Amino acid sequence: MANEPTLSAVYRIPGYRLDANGRSTWTYYEIPLIGTGPRSAMSNKQEAMTWGLAFNQNSPRPYYTNEMHKTNQMGMVWCMSGNLETTIQNGEMRRRCVGEGNFVHGDCLHHSTMNSTVPTTTLSLNLTQKVTPTYAFK
Repeated sequence: MANEPTLSAVYRIPGYRLDANGRSTWTYYEIPLIGTGPRSAMSNKQEAMTWGLAFNQNSPRPYYTNEMHKTNQMGMVWCMSGNLETTIQNGEMRRRCVGEGNFVHGDCLHHSTMNSTVPTTTLSLNLTQKVTPTYAFK
């Protein structure tokens, strides 16, 4: 069919990385995809350590956006309910809603707040025990 969609060969997930001055900045990471059917694709099996669910009430005001921290692990975080806002060193904030996620670079300073009308649930997947600067998806 002429209007049949073309499957993407990669999934681009937002995340943060260190810039040339060692500060956190937003970027995108690409996860290669393999076609599994005429309208579906998935990645190769990825190595991971642990996963967990977090249930959070709204963050108190003020949101303490100056409190920055590192995770010291590489991972991914998905918003399962509510909203998750992440601010990085330059002050730029990105908000994720249900079904959206981001890649977490363990050496990047960031601050997350739960700013939603309902409690926020997140799913976290820890990929490595320590930071791997050249981490690449398979």
